[in-house]
Amino acid sequence: MAHQGVWLAAVVVAGVMGWPSRAVATEPGTVAAQPSLMAPHARVRGVGPKLMAIINEATARSTTFRGLVDQINSTDGIVYVSEGQCKHGVRACLSNTMTMAGPNRVLRIIVDPRKTEGELMGSIGHELQHAVEVLSHRNIRSGSEMTLFYINSVGLSGDRFETYAAIVTGNAVRTELHESAAAARREHQLP
Repeated sequence: MAHQGVWLAAVVVAGVMGWPSRAVATEPGTVAAQPSLMAPHARVRGVGPKLMAIINEATARSTTFRGLVDQINSTDGIVYVSEGQCKHGVRACLSNTMTMAGPNRVLRIIVDPRKTEGELMGSIGHELQHAVEVLSHRNIRSGSEMTLFYINSVGLSGDRFETYAAIVTGNAVRTELHESAAAARREHQLP
């Protein structure tokens, strides 16, 4: 109970602090300013400056990650990404809870901050795919309905689930980030 209060306080503080703008790569070597991913109307929100920056960078460097954000932006869901510990020893997870905030369904992704930035981006992409899976079904409006969805879709081991789509998505994000970094290194080596 106290942990939820801390998380909610962090969300409120992050909202009051304001959200940084993001840049999106349009062509190799060019960057276009975009509306802030972390603006109040944004549907994917990092809790704290580190996660805000990581989400912004992943959105700029990975087409797959950006597509996930766009899909979530077209739903009635809001997804908060925060640091914390997941059960079962996993280092990132979509919390099996859902709350309502007015007409919005609110989900929470938890990530282990000890991961490298690239691994965090891939893991967040993986978990955003799970969020898309849930938010794609407007009739899912609670944690228990999320659980039933995953039991019926993929089976559930205790309160843990996994989908092939999330595995593929996380790997695609990691690949795109690696390719983006390699392209940036090649660009800086040119005379």
